[in-house]
Amino acid sequence: MGSKNELSGVKTEILVAFIFEILALIGWIVGMIILGILALLYGILSGLNRYVFAVLIVPAIIYTIIFLILFIPTILVLIRTNRMRKALNKGDIQTLKSLNSIGWAIVALIFSGIIPGIMLLIAYGPIEEYSAEGELSENTIDKLVKLKTLMDSGVITKEEFELQKAKLYGTSSSGSVEEQLAKLKSLLDSGAITQSEYEEQREALIKKLI
Repeated sequence: MGSKNELSGVKTEILVAFIFEILALIGWIVGMIILGILALLYGILSGLNRYVFAVLIVPAIIYTIIFLILFIPTILVLIRTNRMRKALNKGDIQTLKSLNSIGWAIVALIFSGIIPGIMLLIAYGPIEEYSAEGELSENTIDKLVKLKTLMDSGVITKEEFELQKAKLYGTSSSGSVEEQLAKLKSLLDSGAITQSEYEEQREALIKKLI
């Protein structure tokens, strides 16, 4: 499970990406306005005759198309990064992971600048490794079941079981939510976990189904 320090680092990276994406967006808008003003000035200085107008209209159309090609992906990346930032602030890890993507990081690298792209690429790994606070994975539950069997057979003591259980609460991986719920109930029934631990993990798993 990711630590709070790692999550804090990810918040900084996402915030930096978000800020520079806004600057990139402003840059595209300012650039388009400047081109429009220059074209208008050129037309005015040239007397706005039909020939000059015809010469200007084609580049204007081309510039508009290029601007849209660059502008739209920048907006989409900005919106996605903002959603990631809000999910982080709310502690919504599932939404954050669903938005986490190398592909979008590359899009940011191309259209929003080097810094946003690099920040999103750096944040990708920690986000994928991070799990919601207190959430147990299928792999963790399987290990708990094995530890309980070892304790029941006398191979390890209850103190050793509790120690290993505490360590397992710091690990995570993916698995079937339905299977995890069933195994959690088995652990509760066998006494391997307490009622409060069961309720905490059950709530975290049910959120995945919503």
